Amino acid sequence: MSQSTPIIILMATYNGERYIRQQLDSICSQTLKNWTLIIRDDGSSDDTVNIIRQYCENDPRIRLICNESDKHGAYLNFWTLIDHAKKNIKFDYCFFSDQDDIWIQDKLEAMVGFAKKFDQTKPLMIYSDMTLIDGEDNITLKSVDSEMGIGSMSGLTEYYSSGFIWGCAAMVNYKLMETVPVFPLDDPQISIMSHDNYYAKFCLAHGEIHYLNKPYIKHRRHSSNVTSGNSIKLTPLMAVKRLLFGYKKTAKTHAGGYTQTLLTINMMKRSNLMTRETAEVERAIKKGGFYGVRMLSKHKVKRKQFFRTVGIYTIMLLKSYKKYMTER
Repeated sequence: MSQSTPIIILMATYNGERYIRQQLDSICSQTLKNWTLIIRDDGSSDDTVNIIRQYCENDPRIRLICNESDKHGAYLNFWTLIDHAKKNIKFDYCFFSDQDDIWIQDKLEAMVGFAKKFDQTKPLMIYSDMTLIDGEDNITLKSVDSEMGIGSMSGLTEYYSSGFIWGCAAMVNYKLMETVPVFPLDDPQISIMSHDNYYAKFCLAHGEIHYLNKPYIKHRRHSSNVTSGNSIKLTPLMAVKRLLFGYKKTAKTHAGGYTQTLLTINMMKRSNLMTRETAEVERAIKKGGFYGVRMLSKHKVKRKQFFRTVGIYTIMLLKSYKKYMTER
């Protein structure tokens, strides 16, 4: 290890000049000061890199890596950053940061303080509630938990519906990062492999996940960011419209989630980290139908929004996702 720091913050950037100052200012203003921020830029064509370099000059805790290869992509950028951190830095806790959010001033202090209550010899993930804002900083939803129930993760629901943990609202301890292998950087499936639910699934199998019931970030959702297409609210009318007019799209969404789960389970196999329950999840997704539904029930799969739960069970029963899967 070339360096040691109690807290690392990993940020992947790309053409983020509009909002990145606000995010960097919110990190620099944290009440907990002993951290290192490592930023990896994926070839921005705007002023993002120049802005980051200005911050680097004024604050030695901030470091920039520029991707000079011909391989690009949001998930690849983050995984490459994670791989770099694991190989070069000794740390206690790792936070993930989007380039366009705003962190509440005591985010680091509150989450690290909470994490210290638990056994650090075991893999640990902590995540919090979020407030949503739009491109003009207007609050569009004060609490994601109030709408989606992200703080009530039932059973193994995260394996079937990755709707609880956002990387931007999460932190992991060193033991989790040490235990879990980085997703292979040369795997073509990395373009769909998000790091947050990958670590969450490993941690569900081999560690502990705990929730802080307070929004510690203002998460920005606008047309340019990766999560902008993910629906938060789901009214009965919206659910009916999805059933009548958007069923194919919903099935594809589930297929994408199941593909990520199978890729994660494949990595568990390669690392000798399979469990009885993860083997059951794999069989449920591959078989579907009545067997899959039985496993959903056994694994206590449930979302706060009733229609989301119905959708999970219906698509599993009808095997609607199967023809859209890229991992079987």
